[in-house]
Amino acid sequence: MLILPIFLLSVPTESAATTSAVDTAPVSVQDAAQPVEPKWTGAVSLGLSVFDGDTDTRSATATADAEYRREHDRTTVGFYWNYQQDKNATPSITQRRTGLKAKYDYFFSKRTYGLVQGSAEADKAADVKLRTTIGVGAGHQFLEDEAWIGSGTWKVSAEAGVAQFDEDFNVAQDSDYITARAAYSAEWKASEKWSLSQNCEIFPSLEDSSDLFIKLDTRGKIALTEKMFGQIQWLWTYDNTPAAGLSRTNDLYALTLGWSF
Repeated sequence: MLILPIFLLSVPTESAATTSAVDTAPVSVQDAAQPVEPKWTGAVSLGLSVFDGDTDTRSATATADAEYRREHDRTTVGFYWNYQQDKNATPSITQRRTGLKAKYDYFFSKRTYGLVQGSAEADKAADVKLRTTIGVGAGHQFLEDEAWIGSGTWKVSAEAGVAQFDEDFNVAQDSDYITARAAYSAEWKASEKWSLSQNCEIFPSLEDSSDLFIKLDTRGKIALTEKMFGQIQWLWTYDNTPAAGLSRTNDLYALTLGWSF
């Protein structure tokens, strides 16, 4: 399992190679003096597969992510959806997984911010009708489109806080409790064509030490045109107390084609 050791690295809080938070390309002194108007940036991607013959299956995956960055605050939203159908199986729909997330950050200083976050997801294979989190906390932006190791630029942040964690199952007994929340986000733009990112959230219960949920989202992108890209994604989740008879870990691998804006 690939996890960037963000919490074990000593990351400089200031960098001589700092670039604009919304444009990693070098700018002139005259351009730098003129603030860039805030706008939404992000990407959407879609992947489909169909198998006929000995098997009769369909699968589809979609993702969408967007960010609105201003001098003192930042809003991020995300969405993913995965659907799998096997017409030879009963029931024929083997997986239907949907997730939404949103986070608002307010910067008290250039690097440190407070946050409010929320998420909701459903996972048919894991018997999860609805899993929600609502929480508050604080974070630190160690790097934001800055040079660090080797070539390219980095974005690195870490967060901590508390959240209300609620799981409603289709068959198993529902549960809800207060958790701590630890998270990190890292993105390396190796060049104009290649980038690698990873986001991780950990929810250890503050009421029962056996309740632990982890979500890890790793993505690699290659630019095909100015706006079009190919993406490979690995979404890994761990639930220490799953529904009876189900696995603690689940993996989703997806190859998608996307467009940035």
